[in-house]
Order: sequence, then C-alpha cells, then structure tokens
Amino acid sequence: MTELRLRAKLSQANLAASLGYSVYYLGKIEQGKANASCDVMAAIARYFDMSIGHLWLYAEKLAKRKASRS
Repeated sequence: MTELRLRAKLSQANLAASLGYSVYYLGKIEQGKANASCDVMAAIARYFDMSIGHLWLYAEKLAKRKASRS
C-alpha cells in the first residue's frame, strides 16, 4: 500500500481521510504490524481503481521483491 500511496503522491493522512480509516491503523498496515480487513482491502482497491485480486497480486509481488533484497 505504501508504494501505491506514494506513487499517487498521497500522505497517510490524506489516504486515511479518503478511506475513512485512522492514520494510526493505515500506518500499522503499512508497517506490517496489522492486517488489513477485507473491508479495508476493498476500500483501498476501490480508491486505486483496481480489483482486490489485483491489489493482492501487487502486494505479493512487492513482498517477494523486498524479500529478495534482504
């Protein structure tokens, strides 16, 4: 989500306000310290105009890329 947010030039506060969730919660999701609920995943996917499946594949791709760098 962080990469999508940054590409859209959004702050956590702006995205949180647009989605109707707290900055704290979105921050925890971005840090990997909280899991996004289905409702949050759906809201994020809608916001970025993609399906939940596409959002999931995007997240998996980023996770694999980060893991290969470690």
